[in-house]
Amino acid sequence: MRKILLIASDPAIRALTTDILALAHYQVLLAHDGKNGVELAEVEHPDVIISELAMPGLDGYGVMHLLQSYPWFYSTLFIVLCAACDKTELRRAMSMGADDVIIKPFDGTELLSCIEVRSKKREWLAKANGHTVTPASQPTQTEKELMMQLISDRNIDRYNRRQLIYKRGDRPTKLFYLINGKARSFNTHPDGKDLAIDLFGPGDFLGYSDILKNQNYVESVETIDYAELAVIPRNDFEQLVFQNTVFAKRVIDLVVTRSKMMEQRLLWMAYHTLRQKVAAALLHLVDKYGNGQQEPFEINLNRSIFASIAGTATESSIRTLGEFRSEKLIELETDGTIRVLNQKRLAQLVG
Repeated sequence: MRKILLIASDPAIRALTTDILALAHYQVLLAHDGKNGVELAEVEHPDVIISELAMPGLDGYGVMHLLQSYPWFYSTLFIVLCAACDKTELRRAMSMGADDVIIKPFDGTELLSCIEVRSKKREWLAKANGHTVTPASQPTQTEKELMMQLISDRNIDRYNRRQLIYKRGDRPTKLFYLINGKARSFNTHPDGKDLAIDLFGPGDFLGYSDILKNQNYVESVETIDYAELAVIPRNDFEQLVFQNTVFAKRVIDLVVTRSKMMEQRLLWMAYHTLRQKVAAALLHLVDKYGNGQQEPFEINLNRSIFASIAGTATESSIRTLGEFRSEKLIELETDGTIRVLNQKRLAQLVG
């Protein structure tokens, strides 16, 4: 019997969906919010997860983000329920690991058909790619199988806070998968100042763009705090990209998404005021590492690293953070912790 975890804060959705799944002879596990859903998933390892996207506290995006750090998640069918998803939300959900999106309200036939069709498509793709067909009692999705194949049983490198993973100009010989911790990519100006390019968290790959372009690293990457990374030989990564269209599409999506993010980041760094840059940097940290949690969000961050993310001088960012503290937008601790208290107001400042 397939085990399905339903994560929904709406009582009506919980009741309706549970009845539908029970009639189809599925074993149903219930979670009333995202936090409880993640905890249940960690223990039960369900075959299918059905989650509302909009939930108080930890939302559906946060659930997917947290579960991405577990290898078993890549053999789990993940279906998202949402009331009115626009194209951006749909793309974000799919890029984070959702297999399908169902718009509310829905009927029983639509939900059951989604589960069965997605499961059968996985089995067919597995056959087409020469893999052993997974039994129907344990549905898998080819892309997730390949991702798990790529990261499982790898050597694990451990890095302390602010330790270099690779530096600009080095030849990439391996791909890194961030299991836990935080990291940033950056370039150093001739005057010695760093400019952060991107932020990474659990579930992110590091260095794939340079491997695909067959060039030396164009950025340096260092940890923000203690981190563990799976080390994947370059040949293994390239073999999957060039021989499997499903995996290649996934990598292309990663490249396109990162490119668009970089364009937006360069625009706000070029045209925003100092206060807007610092506010945008705080919101960028919340979006990347907040996991959908309610305020306050907090992170322990060296002030020079924060300045590199904001694209400002360290002294300027420190002064602006002090202003935000006076305005009750954030709190600052002596150990380096930044606590964001008013995301709405910061968003208004960014415009």
